[in-house]
Amino acid sequence: MSILIYEPDPLVCSDINETLSTAFPQSEIGVLETFDIGRLVEDINETQFAVLSLKLEQLHQYLTELRNLQEWFPIICILNDLPRLPEATDHPRFILRPFSSGTLVNAVNAALSDQRLCQPEMP
Repeated sequence: MSILIYEPDPLVCSDINETLSTAFPQSEIGVLETFDIGRLVEDINETQFAVLSLKLEQLHQYLTELRNLQEWFPIICILNDLPRLPEATDHPRFILRPFSSGTLVNAVNAALSDQRLCQPEMP
């Protein structure tokens, strides 16, 4: 599995990387230095999961693009505050700061399970 992380705080990014590396040891983990929606789109065929630490403004600014990307791979957004989103259920999953490693792994596993349920069966 290929996981992409964006977290501006290097220490938190390192913790997220370590948590996901431990929980998913066969995964290849990439780190974005800056949040770049274009980079997520460019890597659409290689990425199988994304964990993105966003400000609420970024979430609202890129919500449409993030929803579209979820057609390709699950996304977990790490936020400081509870977002005010429309009732639609197709928005990215999110967890709030502060969060534990267990919370992160549980969110990832839940998103991956939902994604697998939505995938068509291969013959």
